[in-house]
Amino acid sequence: MSATKAPDTLFKLVHSLKRNVQESIENLDLGIAPMNVRVLKIIAHKPHCTAIDIANALDRDKAQVTRLLSTLINADLVAKEPNPVDKRSQCLRVTEGGQAILGKISGIDKKMWQQMTSDVSEEEMKVFQNVLEKMVTNLTAK
Repeated sequence: MSATKAPDTLFKLVHSLKRNVQESIENLDLGIAPMNVRVLKIIAHKPHCTAIDIANALDRDKAQVTRLLSTLINADLVAKEPNPVDKRSQCLRVTEGGQAILGKISGIDKKMWQQMTSDVSEEEMKVFQNVLEKMVTNLTAK
């Protein structure tokens, strides 16, 4: 594959995935942006999740994360709790309302994954995953 074709194809994949997920989320009429959904997923999957963890996971600055969290807290989708490990920070927890949204999103994720991989073998997926991980490492190595 040429040096220009591979990045173009990868960009098309990422763009198509983002567009399809965004459209699916909008069709559910959840009242939150796709980036808020990403934040909910991070909090749900990381024990003792803090705002710093989210900033690192999204590669965003603290001010942007604070705005995202304010939206989710005001919508009663996320709650703050004392951090048992570090008293200077607070842990974030997905509320029942947030869990309900994640349940709806889970269906979208599964459907999107099935659509994307419908004619891809398990062996091809293993190779693809390995290559993706190497590429991410190459781009994030400092």
